[in-house]
Amino acid sequence: MRNVSIQELEQHTAQLVAEVEAGNRLTLIRGGRAVAELVPPAADTVSRWTTEEERLAAIDKVMNKHQQGYDLGGFKIIDRDALYDRD
Repeated sequence: MRNVSIQELEQHTAQLVAEVEAGNRLTLIRGGRAVAELVPPAADTVSRWTTEEERLAAIDKVMNKHQQGYDLGGFKIIDRDALYDRD
């Protein structure tokens, strides 16, 4: 892992991203202090569908959850209007 200043990141973004893609970790430094780390994704966080059926199944799962609404401890959001409804 190597330290990289914010200025260096701004000047050499593509090169530094290529380093991370190659498996290196970078620590971003601002004012002599570490403020962030750029790390390659873990193998299990990069998910790809192997078939069109898997992709469509994932979309269906998200849409079903959206249609059910989101329960926030007694306040259920079913659409955008409900989110901004104030009683």
